[in-house]
Amino acid sequence: MMSPVGYTSFTGSAPDGVWGEVTRLFVAAFTAEPYNEDAIDLATIRQWGPEHLGHRGGRLVIATVDSRIVGFALAHGLDADPAWLGILAQLADSGSAASAALARPSDAVVVHELAVSEDQRGRGIARGCLAALLQDRSETQTFIGVYERATDAAAMYRSWGLTELGRVPMPGDAIALRVLNAPTMELVPRLRPANPESAWMIRRTLWLSPWEWDCCGGPLETGQRVTFSVWPVDDGQRTWLTDEIGADLTARIDGVEMHHEEGPAPEQLSGTLSRLSTVSVLSRLVHTERPPLPLGALPAARRLIGPPGSGVYIGVPHSAFVRHHETVPGPPVVEETPRIPPRRAVDGDDARSAARARSAARAAEQAAADAEAEAHAALGTVPPPGEVEPRLVGYLVELELDVD
Repeated sequence: MMSPVGYTSFTGSAPDGVWGEVTRLFVAAFTAEPYNEDAIDLATIRQWGPEHLGHRGGRLVIATVDSRIVGFALAHGLDADPAWLGILAQLADSGSAASAALARPSDAVVVHELAVSEDQRGRGIARGCLAALLQDRSETQTFIGVYERATDAAAMYRSWGLTELGRVPMPGDAIALRVLNAPTMELVPRLRPANPESAWMIRRTLWLSPWEWDCCGGPLETGQRVTFSVWPVDDGQRTWLTDEIGADLTARIDGVEMHHEEGPAPEQLSGTLSRLSTVSVLSRLVHTERPPLPLGALPAARRLIGPPGSGVYIGVPHSAFVRHHETVPGPPVVEETPRIPPRRAVDGDDARSAARARSAARAAEQAAADAEAEAHAALGTVPPPGEVEPRLVGYLVELELDVD
């Protein structure tokens, strides 16, 4: 029995290791017949591939079998590709799909590359990659090119419902490029398998913030069916994630689950949880001297000790030190877990007792730390750094979307 195929999507960027495997596959696929391209030229995808993925609408889909990348597809918006704009300009005439795309290039997507390992062909992997690549896209038109001599590939594309618009000579080459097109909304359903036994899944990797989920989210378990409110990773989130967990792990994240926003989420994703992981960074508690209070500030914070609205407070002197977690250099700690427990609304008497015990232990540790800080303040010294421990910064959730 053959191992199943999994599909993973990347938007904006992908880990270096992924690009290394994609490069090897790309070189092997296109140095062979009928392409016979130069291996050194093909290997430059390692440089230009990430650039294309970073363009508007950039998306990379990889197909994996037993953790090996056996296929990939790369696309981005037509408006981000001057070369493709030039290709379509050679095919433009009144009323044609090429002419319409040139008039509204942001409404078209270009499938720049599509390749499958030779030993995995015939399993529908190219079809699955393309379907995952085009799933949920906003562009209404899809364009793909194939070398004139690749007649089998062109026939495969036509069988999926793409129409050949014409052939364009490639600069400095004796070959021509076949240009094919189809409306995206019509193409995607044709790419899905008709046989339910051959149904395939798209995997999305989502980021869940502890404060966002633990405050009002229920427990999550692998195999559970869920619906998430998902937002794209914006520039601010990407910068924060990169600083916290590194660029490679950040590149795996397709979206962020958020349910405290005022407006509706761009996507409501439903599927099955295939993997849950905690993400921690190594850090230690450090103390720094509190800077002088600004002129006119109260020398003590107020703490309410009476009933709400009673106005009964006591003064709590400011600590001589400010405590914060200092991250220790090193990679993030990613640990797979079968369940993400909430920190509130704990279910079951045993779980509630365990939660109370953990809370009491944390309070005792805090009291001891406060006492140590006060002792050091009296001596005019700074407390030493705490022990290096993992600090939870978030959860990675892999959600399998059944696109059938």
